[in-house]
Amino acid sequence: MSDIKSNQKHKKTITIQTITFAMLSFLIIPFILYWISPDPLLITVLSTVLIILLVVYNIFILLRANKNLGVDNQAYLEILKLIQHEGQTKELSKDVIQDKHLMLNHIKEMQENLQKQVLRSERYRKRLRLILDGLQLGIVLIDKDYKITYFNKKMETFFNIKEKDVGQSIDQLDLPLTLIAIVHEAVSQGPIRNDIDFKNKLYDIQVSPFLKTESNETQVLIVVDDVTLERSTEQMKKDFFSYASHELKSPITSIKGFAELVLYDMVTKDDAKKALTSIVNQSNTMTTLVEDMLMLSRLENYKESRQIEVNLKEILKNVLSTLTPIIEQKNIIISHNMNMIHMVCDPMDMFKLFKNIIENSIKYSKDHSKVTIKLHQVNQSTIFVVKDEGFGIPSIHQPRIFERFYRVDEYRNEGGTGLGLAIVKHIVMKYDGVIQLESKVDKGTIVEVSIPIQKKNQV
Repeated sequence: MSDIKSNQKHKKTITIQTITFAMLSFLIIPFILYWISPDPLLITVLSTVLIILLVVYNIFILLRANKNLGVDNQAYLEILKLIQHEGQTKELSKDVIQDKHLMLNHIKEMQENLQKQVLRSERYRKRLRLILDGLQLGIVLIDKDYKITYFNKKMETFFNIKEKDVGQSIDQLDLPLTLIAIVHEAVSQGPIRNDIDFKNKLYDIQVSPFLKTESNETQVLIVVDDVTLERSTEQMKKDFFSYASHELKSPITSIKGFAELVLYDMVTKDDAKKALTSIVNQSNTMTTLVEDMLMLSRLENYKESRQIEVNLKEILKNVLSTLTPIIEQKNIIISHNMNMIHMVCDPMDMFKLFKNIIENSIKYSKDHSKVTIKLHQVNQSTIFVVKDEGFGIPSIHQPRIFERFYRVDEYRNEGGTGLGLAIVKHIVMKYDGVIQLESKVDKGTIVEVSIPIQKKNQV
């Protein structure tokens, strides 16, 4: 405190000295100038200039002294607050005050750096949270007591875990019992991976216990993936190869049998000709099956094909011309109403779509029955309708009629590859269309396809 009083006293002394010096300047400077030159005008001008300069200089000295003393006093008071102990204040020297002032600056700098690190850590934490919430995998962390410590948003979608469930044991939550059992087993035996069924979904579960470094406590990481579609696709592939092998095996067996009969002269000349005809027919069946399989594979994998503007009416006429033999064989009456519609598409896609639907209607129609075909435009969509008077499809089979190799048992002898309507479905999907089927047993079937019309500038 004595240093502060000394500073204040010094401040007053400087002020008095400055004022005294200014007053003496007013008295002394004119005499000095008169001694140099007796000109009154010159004396007045020079006196005024010199006095103003001296006053400004003294004011500058006074302000600077006040500023330095003020800073020192402020630093002294700040440090004084830090070193108070039980109401007792110690007197410090000027050197000690300066050291403490430097220490305060250093502490302030450390505080600012710490705040920056905290903000940086918070940004990293938020960024990590965004990444984990954006994953298509569900992630859960639980502690040694099986209480949830963290979960991402996907787990809310999978198992309806909420924020209120953090801190709750998984044994108390409405989780799949199989999942809870896997977690308990993994804690005692090590990492486990398994599939579980839950609410018509199939999940791939990976449970991995690990030790938390800082606390040496067991934590459990649970990673969940919805593999319903993936497993379904795998099963479809297995079924596809199984059905394809079966469909190819039958014609190959027939070809081999007829060929051996002819090769070893086990049939007459007339029968040999029939055998060779059967070989050709079975070969055609295999060729059609392979072509359908390749086309279905192309459609399922969305491989690009040539897109040109075509006249759908002309394509439909070509289809009817191709089907003339089977139409005449069954004496089917074809009634058609076709409008000219231009659309950008792959011509082969439209040819297969028209052919497969019409051929199915003819194949499963009674002899001498009628098949009605309509092709017209409604707004910006192509509407293609085929109506027959055939056997009809039992309602139990209708949901699966567009599956690969699916055929109604009663009509398996009608032949075909079993891929026709599956190809139709994928062609309709390719062009963002819709297909509808309505059928009644012994009354017939109606198939309607609606496809948006695409122009050149839309492709």
